[in-house]
Amino acid sequence: MVSSNVLSGAVYEAEFQAEALRRGFVPHVPCVPTSWDYLVTCPRGVLKVQVKGTASHAADSKTAYKLMTSQGQGKKRNIGTEVDVLACWLDPLRLWYLIPTTIRVPQCIRLYAGMARSSSRYEQYKDNWTMFYNH
Repeated sequence: MVSSNVLSGAVYEAEFQAEALRRGFVPHVPCVPTSWDYLVTCPRGVLKVQVKGTASHAADSKTAYKLMTSQGQGKKRNIGTEVDVLACWLDPLRLWYLIPTTIRVPQCIRLYAGMARSSSRYEQYKDNWTMFYNH
């Protein structure tokens, strides 16, 4: 039996793949395990994208969505320079946050997408696909 976390992850990745295709990008799935979920061919070139998602608020909040951004089995490690973009899917809101890994991304982030006026450092990345285009 497949765990609900694995199934949810597959759904979030399928959501990303569909949105990338709608935007005219070509997402490529690696043949072997890698640090990223997709190599995305886009106007900017080829970007490595790691997809994360959640279907519920953080246990201790009614406004924040909590995502673990670390990767690996056992001892977790931060997403590093091997990934270009962290794509975070908030399923209840059907909303993407596209966070470049050029900023230091901690192992756990909180997104406040449901709030009308959030001052979170990640708000500038809400539904912001500009990094996939030429600058």
